[in-house]
This record gives sequence, structure tokens and C-alpha cells, in this order.
Amino acid sequence: MRLYWQQIPSTIISEMYSRSTFDGVVLDTEHGSFNNETLYSCIQIITSLNKKCFIRFTHLDKTLVRMCLDAGCTGAIFSTIESKNQAKKIIKYCKYPLQGGSRGQGLVRENIWGNKDLQKSNIILIAQIETKKGIDNLESILDLDFDYYMTGPYDLSASLGCVGDWTNKQYLNYLNKFEKIPKAKRGTHLVKDNDIVEHNLDGYGFIALGMDTTIIMDGIKQLDKYNN
Repeated sequence: MRLYWQQIPSTIISEMYSRSTFDGVVLDTEHGSFNNETLYSCIQIITSLNKKCFIRFTHLDKTLVRMCLDAGCTGAIFSTIESKNQAKKIIKYCKYPLQGGSRGQGLVRENIWGNKDLQKSNIILIAQIETKKGIDNLESILDLDFDYYMTGPYDLSASLGCVGDWTNKQYLNYLNKFEKIPKAKRGTHLVKDNDIVEHNLDGYGFIALGMDTTIIMDGIKQLDKYNN
């Protein structure tokens, strides 16, 4: 699964992404500035064009998560998961009772306001493990039923006191602990072309590439060359 990463709260960007050959779009509510109406509209645009729509959440904000699930998003990425108990609460809240959770049912866009079967949607859940504490507790988190597990290189390096130092031995040792996760259940987000080229992504189940903000900034830098 290949997806674009979107930070800018714009339905136009969502539509542009969704008309590509990629499988879908990740809407980043952690570092983006989406309001609820725009977020809902972006989900509508992406899914109406038959693309997958994932939302990245900072934490289990029950109101925001429920709105996105009701709107019909395909999946949810939860940032900074650090314990089994935290992970269990996320799964319980997001899954319907038929899938072992406790999510309530409403007549919403997800089920076309009652015109599709109820409690049949099975949301794709992704745990983002991006701190020293999270990786220390990785084995217990892996006991739970997440569809994919993602790293967060910048946050992980920051939690180890070596932010952005990709050659630091402690960082590499912690990153290597991710090897115990089967490749088919691993996820990653690579922003720059050189990151994409340098990583072996064969077999990864979930890959987000690029970012709208950096794509635009790179385009501006290219145009700046002509400003003499």
C-alpha cells in the first residue's frame, strides 16, 4: 500500500493526490492544522475517488477519532504509542463489538446513513512506535491486533538525545529492534527522494511517501533559480 502524506488542510490537495496512481492519502492532524469541517470534506473527497484515507492522530481524542471514523476513513495512525494499556484503549474504542471492541453505532456516512450493513466496517489500525519507552515495550504492544507498526525516526532519535543523528549507535540499536516485526506488518513514512532511494522497502505493508508541504517548498526552490 502506497500513500501520499498531507499536512495542508485543503480539499484541492486531497483531490490532486487522489487522482494519482497511489493507493490513497494520509491526513496528518498531528502536524497539520485541519478544522473538523475541512477534515471531514477531505475524507469525503479521497474516499469518493475510491482511494484509501488514513488519519494520523496525536492521541486518542475520542471526539475527533469518532468523527473521522463516522466520516468513513479507511484507517487510523496513532502517534507515540508507548504501552500495552494505551494501545488496548485505542483498539477497544475504534473497533465495533463484532471485531472485539466497544465502538458505538450511529447512522453516519460510513454506513451511508443506514443504507449499508451496520457494524461491518473494520478500521485499519496503525501503531506508531517512536520513543525509547515505546520500543522498550514493543513486545507487549505486538501482542495486540494492530494491522501495521510504524517507526518515527525524528521522535525516536529525540527521545534518545541524538535528534537527527542517523549514525548514532544507540539510535541504530533501537531501530534494529523493529526487525522482530514481520515486514508485511511494518510501515514507514519517507519524505525526501534520497530517503526513498536509500531504503529497502520490499515487503513493507504500509508506505507513505513525500509530503505536500515539502513538495511545494522544493518547487519554490526550483523556481527561485530563475529569479536573477
